[in-house]
Amino acid sequence: MSPDNSAIGAGWPEVLDEMEALARDATAGSVDVRAKSVWSPPTHLGPIPVELRERAGHVLAAHRDAIDDLQVLHRTAGRHLAAVRSVPSGQRTDQSVYLDVTG
Repeated sequence: MSPDNSAIGAGWPEVLDEMEALARDATAGSVDVRAKSVWSPPTHLGPIPVELRERAGHVLAAHRDAIDDLQVLHRTAGRHLAAVRSVPSGQRTDQSVYLDVTG
């Protein structure tokens, strides 16, 4: 890389560090899922340097894995919520209430 290209791409390692941390946090469940943000590649850094493309591919794979994990958690939470909603409220009725905990 020429010195000019080196200076332009110098911020990419920090961007990848941040993205790796986000993927780790998502997998660990420590991400605020209410904070909806869309990532855009930094335009001031220019294209990602060739020597960082493999690392960027690993970061992309980690994010895809985190998305898969979050989708599973979302479906599971939805099933749990549906089960909770199926239980009648605390109002007294003349009907017996049974909760099937095995199925």
